[in-house]
Amino acid sequence: MIFVKSSKWEDHSCPRILYKEAVMKRSKTLITQALSTLKGNIERTGDPLGFRHTYWTEWANGLELPKDGPTVLLTARMYQMLPYVIETTDMVASVKPLLAVKGFDKILSMSNRLAGETLIRLKAIGSKEIKATGTRVLKGIVAALDRVGAHPSYLYEDEPYSGVLLYDLGLEDGIAPHIGKVYELLKGQGVKEVITVDPHTTFMMKEIYPEYIENYDIQVNHYLDILSESTGPFGNAGHKDLPNEFVMHDSCVMTRDLGIVEQTRKVATKLGIHLLEPENTKRDTACCGGPVEYAFADLSEKISNIRIQELTRVCKNILVMCPICLVNLRKYEKELGIRVWDMGELLYSTFTPLTG
Repeated sequence: MIFVKSSKWEDHSCPRILYKEAVMKRSKTLITQALSTLKGNIERTGDPLGFRHTYWTEWANGLELPKDGPTVLLTARMYQMLPYVIETTDMVASVKPLLAVKGFDKILSMSNRLAGETLIRLKAIGSKEIKATGTRVLKGIVAALDRVGAHPSYLYEDEPYSGVLLYDLGLEDGIAPHIGKVYELLKGQGVKEVITVDPHTTFMMKEIYPEYIENYDIQVNHYLDILSESTGPFGNAGHKDLPNEFVMHDSCVMTRDLGIVEQTRKVATKLGIHLLEPENTKRDTACCGGPVEYAFADLSEKISNIRIQELTRVCKNILVMCPICLVNLRKYEKELGIRVWDMGELLYSTFTPLTG
C-alpha cells in the first residue's frame, strides 16, 4: 500500500516538528548555560552557587569548635547549600515554558550575574525545614565524633568547597585550578587530616585530588569510618523520638566508589537501630537521581521516583548518608507519608545533650 502525504499533513506537521526542534535546541542551550554558570561561579567565588557572602558556618554556632588544628571537619558546604540548591533547581524548572523565547538564555545569564544571589537567598528563606535538617546532621556528627574521642577543628568562613560538581558534571577544564586552590588553602592552614561528612566530598578528596596534586599528603577519613572503628556501643546514648526500624538507602558513591558498606550498618547497630534492606542494596544499590538534578531535573525526577517506590515498599522510614540522596528522596515525604532521615539526624537525636 502506498501512502501519499497530503498538503494538510504537511501544513500541520511541519510547524510541530519545527517547534519541537526549536524547544530541544533551547533546552540544550539552557543546560549549557547552567553548566557554564556553575563553572563560572566556582571560578569567581570558589562556590557553586556563586555566593560571595558566607552561608555555611551558621550550623556551628554554639559548638565552640577550634579554628586551628591538624585535623579538620570538612563539610565542604554540602548540607548547608541544600536550601539554595532546591530553589535553584525549581527556578530552572519553572522557566521551561519560556525555552522557545528567543534570547531567553541570555536573559537567564544576565539575571544570574546581577540578581541571582539575592533572589535565591530570598526564596530560600522559606526552606527552613531542610536548613534545620542540615544543621542537625552536622551537629550530630560532631557530637558523635566527640563521644569517640575525635575532636576536629573547623575552618568556618575559610572552609572550601571541594569542586565535586565540576567532576560529576564533566567540567574537567575547571577541576585542576580549583583543586590547586583548595589544597593550597588546606596546607596553608596546617591541615594534615580531614574528616568528611558526605560521600561525594570524600571521593573527591581521597580519589581525585591525588590525580592532580603531586605527593598529595592529606589523610581523608569519612566520619562513619571513624565511628565504626570505635569499640563498644555509644555509652549511655539515649534515643529521642526515633523509630525502631529503617530501610537502608546506600549511596552509589559511598558503596561502589569508597567501599563504605558495613561501616554504616555497624554504626546503626551501635545506635540500637534495626536496618531493613531493600531489593537493591549495598554495592548493588539503586541511584537516588542525583547529582544531575541541577541540569537534568526531569531525568532526576524519574530516577528518584523509581527508587523511592522501591524503598517505601519495605519501610516508611528511610535512612540515607548523603545530602544529595536526602534532597532527592525527601521531596516525596508528604505525597507518600514517609520520612527520610540522614544518619547525622540519628546521631543528633542520640547525642543532643553533648551539643547543648
